[in-house]
Amino acid sequence: MYLFVLGTTWTQEIVWQILHDGRIDYRRIDVRIPWIEGMLFPYKENPYKVSTVDMIEKMFESFPSPRVFKSHLRYHLIPKAANKTRKPRYIYVMRNSKDTAVSYYHHYHFIPAAKDPSSWETFFDQFINGEGKPLFPTFICWLN
Repeated sequence: MYLFVLGTTWTQEIVWQILHDGRIDYRRIDVRIPWIEGMLFPYKENPYKVSTVDMIEKMFESFPSPRVFKSHLRYHLIPKAANKTRKPRYIYVMRNSKDTAVSYYHHYHFIPAAKDPSSWETFFDQFINGEGKPLFPTFICWLN
């Protein structure tokens, strides 16, 4: 399994709808539910301008409760609640590896820094052989 295209954005929308009684909000999902790692990327559409982890933590403390955010980080890197009496809840999304491979192949074409695979066959061979960013170690750390 790979870092991208695991269903987290889809899950964000579901969580947003549950928390807001099904009200539709047409703002971009990363405005409503920030993506932690995305905040540090310097792309012009990024709604949150931060440059350090401390800035991210302070920004989240200013959000109203319940705070919801997206991340692909390992558990030990996730910002934790400042108030230790309230236990945070996590939704960990996993996806069938075959679906992930197909989605990742199509998503890969939109990553500027990524080397474009020459064909599906080449990409699939690389995926099967683990030539990429495996998610499995991330999964294990969430179990402990």
